[in-house]
Amino acid sequence: MSTPTLTVLVADDDTTNRLLLEAILEQEGYGVIHAEDGREAVEAFAQYHPDLVLMDVRMPEMDGYEATRQIKALSGDTFVPVIFLTANSDLESMVRSIDSGGDDFLPKPYNRIQLQTRINALMRIRELYNTVHSQRDELRQHQKRLERERQLAKRLFNNIVHTDVLDRPNIRYRLSPMSLFSGDILLAAAKPSGGLHLLLGDFTGHGLAAATGALPVSSIFYGMTAKGYAIAEIVAEINARLLTILPVDMFLAACVVDLDASSQTLSVWNGGMPPFLIYDAERRQVRQRVASTHLPLGIVADEKFESRVEMATLRSGDRLFFCSDGVLETPGPQGERFGNARFDALFAEELPAEDLFDELLHRLQTFQADTRQLDDVTLVEVVYDQQLLELGDATLAAEGGRGGRADIPPTSWALDFVLEADMLRHVDPLPPLIQTLVDLQGFRGRRQQLYTIFSELYSNALEHGLLGLDSSLKDQPNGFARYYQQRDQRLSALAEGEIRIHLRHRPEAGGGCLQIRVEDTGSGFDTERVLPSLSDNLGKAGRGIQLLRSLCEQVHFTDNGNGVEVHYRWG
Repeated sequence: MSTPTLTVLVADDDTTNRLLLEAILEQEGYGVIHAEDGREAVEAFAQYHPDLVLMDVRMPEMDGYEATRQIKALSGDTFVPVIFLTANSDLESMVRSIDSGGDDFLPKPYNRIQLQTRINALMRIRELYNTVHSQRDELRQHQKRLERERQLAKRLFNNIVHTDVLDRPNIRYRLSPMSLFSGDILLAAAKPSGGLHLLLGDFTGHGLAAATGALPVSSIFYGMTAKGYAIAEIVAEINARLLTILPVDMFLAACVVDLDASSQTLSVWNGGMPPFLIYDAERRQVRQRVASTHLPLGIVADEKFESRVEMATLRSGDRLFFCSDGVLETPGPQGERFGNARFDALFAEELPAEDLFDELLHRLQTFQADTRQLDDVTLVEVVYDQQLLELGDATLAAEGGRGGRADIPPTSWALDFVLEADMLRHVDPLPPLIQTLVDLQGFRGRRQQLYTIFSELYSNALEHGLLGLDSSLKDQPNGFARYYQQRDQRLSALAEGEIRIHLRHRPEAGGGCLQIRVEDTGSGFDTERVLPSLSDNLGKAGRGIQLLRSLCEQVHFTDNGNGVEVHYRWG
């Protein structure tokens, strides 16, 4: 005997009616459950979970209306049709039936064809309801899985992109994405030589599609900064990478900043972003604006790409402000934009410098009111604090310089490098040189110290030996900017000359001694004039050599400054 396809609960206190309905239903292939009153009907429904209920209205113990209300409550999200069996077809009875949860009526006496038609119609509705209900449950589960995956991706994304450097006390920022993922990207990394690199970028579009470009950008930015590359080289590498991975309708507007603690200068590369502001906290005014002078990254091919940076001298307490265009394009209730005029007006009001960031955020929120956000919004403030910048990044030392192999035992080795004019004009040799040393010996997290030593030795050989620059220029107003402008001009015109680097390493107990000798073929410089004691030197020139003496056991100049040898012990 085959199992019935549907089970019907018949609730009627009249035995004849129950038997008649049972005969009709069983002949049609339905299974039948009996109930003699409303209370039995509720109990039978809870026990057997039938597919359809035929409910008499007038019954002892509990009438059909109350029994239907309780059955509907027990069925929950499952649709179980209830057909009322009634001899009354008046309006009041129909209203009460509907109010109690009834789905149809079957008048007495019963007609077999009419009964089958009503059941078939309700079963189609029930099947449709169950299909929709099942699809709804599947959609909910899919949405839950999607949300879990999105939240996981967001955590991973934030862990990859965000660093503790952004949590420094002299950096404040507000990044308000339009959706879960932001098309704006904010990166900060400490330089091995001290100082800081920052990148604020704005990808075309919003959401996950725009945010995915942040991963290769952050990888290049952090990796090259850790190895000591300048921002001009970093933006060139990012541009080349984005050209290969982004579709033609996507690009990255970016503002990249280099804060150099040793020279108290700022370098900015701005491609497609709003102006970068340097705010003089003492005079309460904007001292300099660095507007966009380049195309965004990912548009121009390498041979046409312009990596030139603009430079400025910084003073203690200066505040640096930069933002994405989402700040300026924040909409107001009347459809207007916040705009450059409102942004610039804040800095013209001579407010206390420490209030500017909060006041700008307050005015943005007040202006926007309840208007829907239309773009990712990012605002950054950096207070120039030389002491904080000179701390460097403690994680560089803890990690052995991000990739350096600190477990290599000290060994004896020697390396010699000759850098000719053609290479000096086009390549910064320090990052690959330092990386070679870290990969070769490990040096147990000494990347920052090594970079400082080699940077001073190389800069002295290049700038004073081959280019003949005078460091006293730095003590004049805007001296750093003029000094580096002359440096770029003379370096681009350098036609001959060499810098030779000789390295010798010998192991010692618990570490080793690295002997570094740097020679140049220039005319030399006056070593006596640039070697005052560090404590007595209040100017901006000559301090690098004293820094060498603080890091190395021996600093010895020969040949009128054309040669210098230092001994660096580590362990």
